[in-house]
Amino acid sequence: MAVSFCAAVGAELGGLPGEALGVGPVVAGIAAGSWLERARPAAVVLLGTCGAYPGGPAVGAVVASARLGLGSAAAAAGLGYVPMAPGPIEGAEWLLERVGVPRVRVLTVQAVSTAKALVAAFGAEWEVEHMEAYAVARACADRHIPFVALLGVANRVGPDAHAEWLRNRREVEAAVVAVAGRLHAG
Repeated sequence: MAVSFCAAVGAELGGLPGEALGVGPVVAGIAAGSWLERARPAAVVLLGTCGAYPGGPAVGAVVASARLGLGSAAAAAGLGYVPMAPGPIEGAEWLLERVGVPRVRVLTVQAVSTAKALVAAFGAEWEVEHMEAYAVARACADRHIPFVALLGVANRVGPDAHAEWLRNRREVEAAVVAVAGRLHAG
């Protein structure tokens, strides 16, 4: 079965055919819904970079989303709650087998986590964080379209995340595109 690719920004597609959806869960979710209705893909692979929580995969690793969740910093810090919070979404097993990289639990957040207490709270259940994966996965799930996120670990989550991401992002984007290219060719 053919897969269609998407990413937050065009650079993450690395020349592969696909759709740039925008940055952040709201923008990406809305754009994904429109794209899915228009393109009607058989399966979707989101390409991108992510940050690893303590104990998560090493910087430079390419990983795939076995489980996806949506996080709230306010709820994690005990400053609020999310009524009727959406539950986790499982990655499509056959896509996970095809990408053939380590499987991780991916938390989608509204902003990069930098506070140590927040990183620890999110990292207790999740291995990496990403800003669009859950939104795209939800749009796919609502339409019964198999989904997986294929992500390169560009940084450790925390106060130095942005600087580390800037140093590593091009290399890990290329590694993700190399794995995705095998899906595109086969």
